Order: sequence, then structure tokens, then C-alpha cells
Amino acid sequence: GINAEYMGHFLSVYFFFANPPHTTKPMGGPCDCDGASWDEMDNFLICQFTIDGVTWVSAEQYFQAIKFNDDGYRATIQSAAPTTDFWSMGQTRSYPLVPNWEEVKVEAMYTANYAKFSQNEELKKVLIATKGPITAHGFPFWAKWNPILLERIREELRDEGSRNEAHLAECKRRMEQYRKENA
Repeated sequence: GINAEYMGHFLSVYFFFANPPHTTKPMGGPCDCDGASWDEMDNFLICQFTIDGVTWVSAEQYFQAIKFNDDGYRATIQSAAPTTDFWSMGQTRSYPLVPNWEEVKVEAMYTANYAKFSQNEELKKVLIATKGPITAHGFPFWAKWNPILLERIREELRDEGSRNEAHLAECKRRMEQYRKENA
């Protein structure tokens, strides 16, 4: 197989050439919907929310911390300053990942974003005011999955009478299918 150090180097080179620093960040960024770009939908957006009694400053911070099976390293990421490059902290393989990370990583990003939008009223208002498909950018995996989880959250946070129940069910089905395929 490919060793972790080589893969980390490969990804760094790939992201540099795929996303030159003057054009965009290598990961994340605002999502597009209804003809506009929304910073509120960026996983790197600095805002506070709490999950299981722990305060986080971005969905990306939570996601990068929760992937590690080492409580000490999780705490290091959790206590880092909001301006920290959480994505880079999450790329180390000096600490073990949770054993089923591939299975649960989409759910982890969903958990972070659900907390972010449900606990920040202004962010929630922006999300539920959008109507159309959400488009994400960056790494192809997340360009696919961020819209699915954000559209799911949008429907879940809407009043029951204004939800698109069929779309909500489809988002849930796709996330569950991913989990099962990676179990």
C-alpha cells in the first residue's frame, strides 16, 4: 500500500497545483446557491457551537479533531486559536484515526454543521432562506457531500409545513448508503 507520509506529500502537491494560492483555498470556501455565494455555508467559517459539552469555533475544527482516536490530540485541536489551520492539523498521521473513520466521516461533518446552523440563528436564517441546489467547491469528495448534508440540514431546520420531505428523505438515504458502503 501507499504509506501515509507519501500520501500526505501527494495531497499537498495536488492541492497546490489544483488550487493555486491566488485563486482559492485548497479546501472549503463558500458554497453557491440561488445565484449567490454564501460564506455562512463554509466549513471554515468562524462561529461558536457546542457538541457534547465542548465548544468549537468551526465545523472544520470539529471535523479534524473528531477523526482522531487520541483524546490528547483532539484536545489540542479543540483548544487551538480560531485562526489555526485546522485542516493541516488533521492531516497528521502521528496519531491514530478512529478505526471506522471512512464510515463515519460524512456523519461527523453533518454533526458539526447541524450544530453550527441550529445554534446560530443568523446562520440558520441564511440557510433556510435558500431554495435551490447547493454547490460546494474544493476537494471532489466534499464537493459532492457538503451539498447533500447542507440540504439535509436546511430541510431539517425548516418549519415542518415548509419542508421538502422527499428531498430530506433522499439526503438521509444517500448518507446512510455511504455509511453502509464504507462500514
